[in-house]
Amino acid sequence: MPTTVDAQLGSVRFVLVSTLQSGNVGAVARAMKNMGIDDLGVVAPRALDMDRARWMAPGATDVIDAARYCATVAEAVGDCSKVYATTARDRHNRWPAFEPPGFAQDALREIEAGGRVAVLFGPEDAGLGNDALVHAHALIHIPTDVHASLNLAQAALLVGAELFNAARSAGLVARPSGQGKRGGKQRGAPPGPTAPAEPVPLEQVEPLVAEWMQSLELGTYLRGHESVLVEGTVRRILQRARLDSQEVTVLRGMLRKMRWKMGEPGSR
Repeated sequence: MPTTVDAQLGSVRFVLVSTLQSGNVGAVARAMKNMGIDDLGVVAPRALDMDRARWMAPGATDVIDAARYCATVAEAVGDCSKVYATTARDRHNRWPAFEPPGFAQDALREIEAGGRVAVLFGPEDAGLGNDALVHAHALIHIPTDVHASLNLAQAALLVGAELFNAARSAGLVARPSGQGKRGGKQRGAPPGPTAPAEPVPLEQVEPLVAEWMQSLELGTYLRGHESVLVEGTVRRILQRARLDSQEVTVLRGMLRKMRWKMGEPGSR
C-alpha cells in the first residue's frame, strides 16, 4: 500500500498563539485537515468558544477535540525538534528565513531524519511577540503585495498546502476519503489533472463545415456574401480551434437544432 501524505505530516504541529477569534481556531483546523495535518496546539487563547470553533470546522472537529491546549509556547513545542514561526514583519534578530516552498522542503528533511516540527501562528491583531519567537529556529515569510497581514486561516492553509504538495512531490499520496463535506457521503472522486483531448483530423471537421454552411444558407447570410470565401473563413476558424471529437459532435448538434428551429425538414 502506498504511503499516505498524513503519515509523514503527522509529525507536523500547527500552534496558534493567543488567538482572538474562536472561529479562527475552527477555520485553521479545517485548513489543516484539508492538507493532511491533524496535530493542533492552542496556546493561551484570549477567547475560545468551543461551539463557535466547531461550527467553523465542518469535517474537522476531530482536530479541535484532539488539540493540545497549553499555557505556554514552550509547553506546546516541547516534544518538537524544530520550530518555525510565521511572520509578516522584518525582525531585528536574524533567524534563518524561508518562503513557504523552502520551508516545506526544510521541514520534510527534518521529519525524514526522525524529527518533529512545529509552526507557530501569532494572534490576529499583532502577530507573534518576542516571547514566542525565542522558541523558533527559523521564520516563514509569505510574500504578499502591499497588504502583508493575512487572515490566520489563510496563512495556515498556504503553509499547509506547501507541506502537502512537497509530500506529494516526494511520492506520497493523499489518503482516500469516504466522507464529504460535513460528514456526508463523498460525491465521487475529486477532480484530477486531465490530459488535453486530441484534436480530430481535418477530414472529421469537413462535415461540420458543411453543416455550418447549410445553416448560413438557411439563415440567408449567404445572400450578401461570396459562398466560397465564407466557407474558407469557417474552415480556417475551425482548424485553428483544434476541436476534439466531442466538441465537433456538440457543434453539429447545435447547428442541426438551429436549422430545425428555422424550419428545415429532416434536420432534427
